[in-house]
Amino acid sequence: MNSGREIRVGIVDDNKSIVASLVQNFQYSGKINVVLTASDGASLLKQLKSCPQSDFPDAVITDINMPGLSGIELVRLGKALYPDLKFLMLTVREDEDTLLDAIKAGASGYLMKDEKISSIIEEVKNLVLHESAPMSSRMARKLLDLISHMENQNSERASKIDGFGLSTREKEVLSLLVKALDYKTIASNLNISPHTVRKHIANIYDKLHVTSKAQVINLVHSNSPKSKNCKDGEQINIALVDDHQIVLDSLSMMLSTIPGLHIAGKFNDSRDVIPFLKTGAIDILISDINMPHVDGLELAAKILTELPGIKILMLTVSDDHTNLMTAHNLGIQGYVLKKAGKEELHRAICHIMKGKNYYYNDAILAS
Repeated sequence: MNSGREIRVGIVDDNKSIVASLVQNFQYSGKINVVLTASDGASLLKQLKSCPQSDFPDAVITDINMPGLSGIELVRLGKALYPDLKFLMLTVREDEDTLLDAIKAGASGYLMKDEKISSIIEEVKNLVLHESAPMSSRMARKLLDLISHMENQNSERASKIDGFGLSTREKEVLSLLVKALDYKTIASNLNISPHTVRKHIANIYDKLHVTSKAQVINLVHSNSPKSKNCKDGEQINIALVDDHQIVLDSLSMMLSTIPGLHIAGKFNDSRDVIPFLKTGAIDILISDINMPHVDGLELAAKILTELPGIKILMLTVSDDHTNLMTAHNLGIQGYVLKKAGKEELHRAICHIMKGKNYYYNDAILAS
């Protein structure tokens, strides 16, 4: 890529003052042009859909905790829709789980908001122009601690993951990065080029990208992964689809109050669902039936063919017996009416996660 050309970025953060500050500082840098800003992930995706190619961003800088679509959900969906678009997390979140979730979703870098603005500008340039993988020194420390913890487990566990497969050199680079050394200093200490340092950091991201947080937790705390159900305390990841936003939001709010359930994606356009499902570990899709573009039953049929590991629960106002029979014949695992309460929804999810079907009216199926 031409290192002399202007870099185009988008910024997503619900804090208007942070957005304004970044815009101002990027403009002063003379190299970075902010072409899109948004206060939430859904708004950013809507802008990207209508953005002309000449103004399409090279990278998106996003917060993590935002109303509606979170930063990690934005990255996961954004990478599915625009594989070449780079996402840089800029956040106050320092926990290891969030770091791993961001990397697994497809983030190209992870920086803290209290970094010097000159460092953020430099990292954005390196990300776009040199394919680097920015990582703050504090997050590098947490990552190194997690890797060290994994390697200190017994040999059976460690052999399954082998410290995430990092090479000796990659561990050396990470060890120097946690000391807040810049790429040039790390390169000098290891007698390699700054470009090679950037490639090692990028390789670390690549290797973590294929290892889910759930796998890490399982390997740290047990000898064998447990199957997910509603009794073992493991997280169940859910995606929701309904063309009515108010239904989508209220359903998400209700399910989020149930321990162990995590809303990993929400969609009011059924066409966006399958690209998202292909990028992450979703256990159950909960879908309406009557939707424009692609109805719920047609969507379910595609998912059952292309992604058979994902379980499906239809949640609809339609008590049409034909729809119920169609769902059953397709192999859809659950069918519940929207008037069902939280307890019945939880019961349906638990049945499905245990490999059982759950239909609100089994009598119809037996007739």
